[in-house]
Formats: sequence, C-alpha cells, structure tokens
Amino acid sequence: MKGNVLNITYMAAYVALYIILKYVGAFIPFLVMPNGGSIEIELIVLFIASFHLGYAKGLAVAVLSLLVQFLFFPMYIVSPLQFLFDYFFPLAVCGMAAFISHEKLWQQELAIVVMMLLKTLCTVISGAYFWMESGVVAGSAPAWIFSITYNYPYNLATMVVCMILVPVVYKRLKKVF
Repeated sequence: MKGNVLNITYMAAYVALYIILKYVGAFIPFLVMPNGGSIEIELIVLFIASFHLGYAKGLAVAVLSLLVQFLFFPMYIVSPLQFLFDYFFPLAVCGMAAFISHEKLWQQELAIVVMMLLKTLCTVISGAYFWMESGVVAGSAPAWIFSITYNYPYNLATMVVCMILVPVVYKRLKKVF
C-alpha cells in the first residue's frame, strides 16, 4: 500500500513538473518554433520519470501530462490521426524510455537517442500529412522534405538538451530515491 501511494505521489509530482517546464518553455522565445514545435525542456521530466519508475509508469506520466497539458495549452487538432502523431505518440515514446536498460550512462544516452528518433519520426509523419506548406500535396516529396527540415532541428536540439541534463539530474535524484 505504502509503495503505491509513494508511486502515485511521484507520478503526480512528475506531471506537475512537466506542466511547469512546459509553461516556462513557452515563454522563452528562442525555444519556440514559429509554426508549432519547440525545444521541449519538459521532456527531461518524462525521461527521468521513466528511468525512476519504469516504462509502464513513465508511459502513465506521459499520458497524464498530455491530459493536463490539454487543459492549459492550446492544441491544434485537425483529426484523430494527427493528434496521435503530433501529441500522443511523441510523449508516449519518451515516457517509455526505461524500456531500454538505463543503469549505465551510455544506456541512458542510448534510450534518449532512440526515443527522440521515434518522437522525431512521429512529428515528421504528422508534418508530411497534416502540416505541409500551402499548395503542397500531403505525403508528396516536397511535403516530406519540408517536414524533415522543419522538425529535425528542434527535435535534435531537444535530444541534445536531454542527453546533457537527464543523466546529471537523474544521478542526483537517484541518491534521494
């Protein structure tokens, strides 16, 4: 019983931290892209939650964070499939980072890289089919090129930030857990 209450408390704290960092990131101009997307400092929380609580609870934290995010931040939803590829899948894969072993530093780095590549793939797919430039056919080569060139830089920057900060913060927090 005590373990369940403690895990629920940790999960609630992670969701709250996610929302706080999302809010802070929204007010730092150089982190936000003009047409959506940003350097997502809040993903640090999802990786740490996953490493700390395991991939199943990390996934739960990601989904709960998405639900709470829905209350406080505008989401541009044009279809259920676009919602999945723009919002649900990217957060879900980050929340499941502990699916890859994370005991050593290189394993944490690998988990972050793999999950960020999956997240980037989701946003690129969404961009190619739902957010292409005016006059470009969905799924065409120009749509894919535009989506890759738009989504890759901020996802790469997010990955670098997470690769630097997550191991440092997780190592310090691990002593507390």
